[in-house]
Amino acid sequence: MISRLIDRIKKSPNDKVPVAREKANIDAELAEAARKLEQSLPDDMAPMQAVDGAVPAATATGGNSAAPEIDQEGIIQRREAAISGTLTHDDASDVDQSALRFELNPTTMAQAEAPVMVMRADGTPLFANKNAMGFADGIREGLFPEIVALVARGLETPGGVVELLTFEVQRGTATLELTALPMHDEFILLLPRDVSMDRNLREALIDSRQRYRDIVEVSSAFAWETDESGKFVFVSPRGAMDYQAKALLGRYPVEFMIEKTDQDAEQIFRTTRAVRDMPIWFYRANGSTACLSVSATPIINRDGKWCGARGLAHDITEQRQHETEIANARNRDRLITYIVRAMRDEIDPTEVLRNAATASSRALACAACIIFRSDADNEDGDMQDAASTGEDIHKKVAADILKALPADTDHQEIIHGNYWVKVRRCHYHHRVNGAVAFLFERENPLPNEAERAIMDDVADQIGIAIEQADNHDRIVTLSRTDGMTGLLNRRAFFDELKRRYNRLLHQPAPAALMYVDMDNFKLVNDVHGHQRGDEAILTLSRMLQDNTRPGDLVARLGGDEFVVWLDRTDRVAAESRAKDLIAASATLRPLSGREDKPLGISLGIAVHEVNETEDIDDLVQRADDTMYYVKKHGKGSYAIAEPVGVHAPTRTD
Repeated sequence: MISRLIDRIKKSPNDKVPVAREKANIDAELAEAARKLEQSLPDDMAPMQAVDGAVPAATATGGNSAAPEIDQEGIIQRREAAISGTLTHDDASDVDQSALRFELNPTTMAQAEAPVMVMRADGTPLFANKNAMGFADGIREGLFPEIVALVARGLETPGGVVELLTFEVQRGTATLELTALPMHDEFILLLPRDVSMDRNLREALIDSRQRYRDIVEVSSAFAWETDESGKFVFVSPRGAMDYQAKALLGRYPVEFMIEKTDQDAEQIFRTTRAVRDMPIWFYRANGSTACLSVSATPIINRDGKWCGARGLAHDITEQRQHETEIANARNRDRLITYIVRAMRDEIDPTEVLRNAATASSRALACAACIIFRSDADNEDGDMQDAASTGEDIHKKVAADILKALPADTDHQEIIHGNYWVKVRRCHYHHRVNGAVAFLFERENPLPNEAERAIMDDVADQIGIAIEQADNHDRIVTLSRTDGMTGLLNRRAFFDELKRRYNRLLHQPAPAALMYVDMDNFKLVNDVHGHQRGDEAILTLSRMLQDNTRPGDLVARLGGDEFVVWLDRTDRVAAESRAKDLIAASATLRPLSGREDKPLGISLGIAVHEVNETEDIDDLVQRADDTMYYVKKHGKGSYAIAEPVGVHAPTRTD
């Protein structure tokens, strides 16, 4: 390993000069190294001493005897071989120890697996085993000038010294640990060891720990670790969920969870497999809620036994709230679209409101939805049920709450018996035109904020629908009524007459059609002007309404011509009604154009008898002909057409 390191140092592009040196006097490590080295020596190894080249007096066993003559030339050759690294095991066994002046057996050093060197006082190698040859060559080449100072310090320090030398190499840095132990006669036992890997691993571990610590400190997530029991044994120093770290340590995670019975959430802190991004809701220290995305991995000890879990938890509360808001908005749009589409698919405004009530009940899963509409004819501002779902009890509950709603209050949420009720007034251009009530059974989940917002949106849409219905009714009224009198016009009258006449064919009953025409009306306009003529028309319209039943039809056909349809009226009843009208027409006389041409009415009556199959056009023609017959024969009276098939003269009075 040392040889490979030396090769890397030689190939380094930086002139093989050390770039960093670390020095340390580690007495404890030296003592331990010396102890191990001493234990590794053979029992027959003993100190060798030589003075002035003489053979040492002590033998390997420590005895005194005469020293044999020494082959000085052989010693020199072997010394050079040791220095050059060409010393073999066989050669080492014959090394003259007195010449090398060792305290250790050269054979043992030569066979040692670790690099071993003996240095002179001037810092040059005297001996190197096979694993230290490369290092010795590097010293000779001047790669390690620090060795001279190291040897000097080793000689001066009884316990020796240990120094770390760091060098740049092709793939980074390399570090040598050099142990210099003093020997007799100014020699140094040098034990080089490549600690590059150990040092790099240690530095990598330190960097990794620091990196983890920095990430934990700056991360918005908090790190945690639990033991076998599932309790927190480590939490990021900053704590979590507004709790200090010490408030979490030693406690179970479930203590902070909202759902105490959520076993899946609790199990993640005791997981035996890797889990990623599991959302769990917790209580913060201030009582508010927080959603954490928890990732965990099991902890396995050196024996392969599970002993806890560790992981990270990210606060995703805002993200979840944002996702919930988006989901609620989408659901809100979907329901509103469904309700609005149900309303727009219907043309009839009355059916639009019914569809709105039905769609709202389905979309919101409420027990009932009742839509109220302002009554334009009611000065008290009371509202009428325009469309609804549910039962009569629901309508009564909604009507009672709406009636009690203060005039300056637009909406109210109230518990009423078994129901949770939301009542909201409907507006159009800031004008109240109706109201809507939503009823939910209390035994079911009550509406959340998103659903209540939907109710407000529905109420706004219903306000628009009510206005459209009001406009439609006004248009229908204008298209079916006479602009001056408010009576049915010609078109509306005959549309309704056909419907009622067809009903008589399936439900036989008598009825009468009465044509009314004013006498001498033109003279009123000529003498007094059209204003007096309009007054006369209005007087006659009121007279006809006052002398008919609510279910009868009264219409102005145009000019001074009117028509009346009397349901369930036989010949006798029709004649009685005609007499009443003739008597009441006296109120028209003050409006006459001339006294000798009094303003009055002429009546022509056609009676539909039970089981008669006369066509409606024939009935109308009979009534019209009879009215003109009366005007031709004196005016101011009435006549009743004879039954169908009878050609007798028309009866007059």
